[in-house]
Amino acid sequence: MGFGFQRQSKHLRWAGLLFLADFLLVWISFLLGILIRFEAFSWEKLMDYGPGVGVASVILPSVLYIGGLYSPRHLPKDWLSHSRWLIVSIVAVLAAVLVTGSLVFTSRVGRGVLLASIVILVPLLLLRHWLVMHRRKQRMHALLCLVAGEADERAAAKLFEYWGARAKTFGIVLGRGYQATSTLPVMGSIHEMKRQVNPGAFDIVLVRDSHFQDPEMAAFLRGLRYEGAEILPLSDACEDIYHAVPLEVITDAWLFRASTQSQLFYIRKLKRFSDIFLASLFLVLLSPFLGIGALLVKLSSPGPLIFRQDRAGRLGRPITVLKLRTMHVVAEGGKRDAKWANEEGDRIFPLGRFLRTFRIDEIPQLINVLRGEMSFVGPRPEQVSIVEELSRRVPFYRERLLIQPGITGWAQVNYPYGASVEDAARKLEYDLYYMKHMGIFLDFFILLETVKIILCGGRREGDRDYLEFREDFEKLKAELNRTPESAEEKQSVLMSS
Repeated sequence: MGFGFQRQSKHLRWAGLLFLADFLLVWISFLLGILIRFEAFSWEKLMDYGPGVGVASVILPSVLYIGGLYSPRHLPKDWLSHSRWLIVSIVAVLAAVLVTGSLVFTSRVGRGVLLASIVILVPLLLLRHWLVMHRRKQRMHALLCLVAGEADERAAAKLFEYWGARAKTFGIVLGRGYQATSTLPVMGSIHEMKRQVNPGAFDIVLVRDSHFQDPEMAAFLRGLRYEGAEILPLSDACEDIYHAVPLEVITDAWLFRASTQSQLFYIRKLKRFSDIFLASLFLVLLSPFLGIGALLVKLSSPGPLIFRQDRAGRLGRPITVLKLRTMHVVAEGGKRDAKWANEEGDRIFPLGRFLRTFRIDEIPQLINVLRGEMSFVGPRPEQVSIVEELSRRVPFYRERLLIQPGITGWAQVNYPYGASVEDAARKLEYDLYYMKHMGIFLDFFILLETVKIILCGGRREGDRDYLEFREDFEKLKAELNRTPESAEEKQSVLMSS
């Protein structure tokens, strides 16, 4: 099954739109501040204040993103928490303008302009965020979920938990003679829906790729499409809600659609340029932390400062990843078989754990970036032998080798540390989402998420909603293994899920 259009994740569109809105609010506030202070607009003053205002206009939305105010699922539930992050963002704006003015004296913003601009910015920011929260409370869509088996119904139930309260209408329509067993609102069978006067009353219809292989359901969906409904695959629904894609809903058709959606100009040209620029910049800025880290390694454990390990790079080519050593050196002749990172936790010395917590041990990988072996953002490189094992046991695992590995990635900022094949499969679901939507906005947001994790001391709860969604798929597999169905029937149900 294929769709004749490319669909960007709603999460990225929404976060990008809000980031741009808050970016512009800072500039608008300072433009009005100049107008009020000097009773006339002055391009000369705007050019003078440009560096400080420019930094502040990036800092404010960055702080709000880190605070979760751009994510509909992680948005603070009360105005107190919401207001706290708004206050922090305003303080960050003041700090950015003052610090920039101290470093570049010619760009120093006058006190009158600064005061007038902040007085204007605060109500504008509050108004913008109130409008967003008010909009989220409104019921936006009428949704229909096509159900033709137990796996479909289980997925529909999870989607109902998320969309049920937000949708004007949420119902399921039954196909292939299936009888629903849950309490979900049933709109009827395909035959009954065809006889309805207005079958196009639904804005979004949620489907699976396998539904298009059934002539009756495919004809029904084409009719809804001509009525104006958006036909949304379950994989896209998961992307919008969970920012990951369950392996069970991935097909070769999905992988091909994903490969055609990535921003190829950014991947081939701009991404490498930004990697070189950022790696050079951060090597200079982080050199004091690198020096402190090297000293801590030297004081904690005898042996080399730098740990080198062969890992699989793009297309599986071996690369040597550099890190500050955080573990005691294995005695000569000791066994050094490939292991999961968590399996060697007893070898980590105390200060090494500190270096890992705040990602100081990762700084030498900036050299890998400059060499062109890694990128700032991408799937984390694994040991070659582990890649071979996972390629045999996890479907589509080698897909992540099609792009450059990264120091940080979408899986790393969303999923807690893992040390099993199951964890590797879950991380792959985030990596595949990244590969489909990779671009300048997503890379920038991943860097912000990484900053948030570092500031929180490495704490990462993971996406609890998505992990619950995954548990339902695992329960379904267990149920299928206990039933006396034939192998062909089991495979059919799993493929439809």
